Amino acid sequence: YQRRVRGVLNFQHYYITNNLRMLPLVTRSTCLRPAARRLLPSVTQVSHLSGSIVTHWRAERYVSILTAGAMVGAAVHPSLAIDHALAILVPLHTQWGLEQIFTDYIHVKALIPIIGILLKMLTGFTIVALLYFNQHDIGITQAVKDLWNIQRIKPEELS
Repeated sequence: YQRRVRGVLNFQHYYITNNLRMLPLVTRSTCLRPAARRLLPSVTQVSHLSGSIVTHWRAERYVSILTAGAMVGAAVHPSLAIDHALAILVPLHTQWGLEQIFTDYIHVKALIPIIGILLKMLTGFTIVALLYFNQHDIGITQAVKDLWNIQRIKPEELS
């Protein structure tokens, strides 16, 4: 979708469609000089978007909703199943958020794949460690409750 602004500037708008609404992905001016245009991130038009991008975007939204539901469920009725769900959903949600932060703020393209691999390894280790903690110890929900109930020790009580 292109539009001409005041007959001089030419903007290309890129969108991801989601059922009834169009979500703006990025607006990129094509009237910039070639050197400045190379600095802008390359974005694929909607007609060339693969299904995996849209699927990943939807998966991120589902994981966010499930994480919020699991946290409410852990507060209302804690169980091993909810602890296992939290052990998978929270690190996955965190990984996707950190990937976006690194993609947005690290401008050395050679570092992005390395950081991505390290982040995936850290996420995998975190999921395995939390599942082990749930199975062989008190679990995530009880650990958070115990941390919440720790009473502050006054300095005069230490001596």
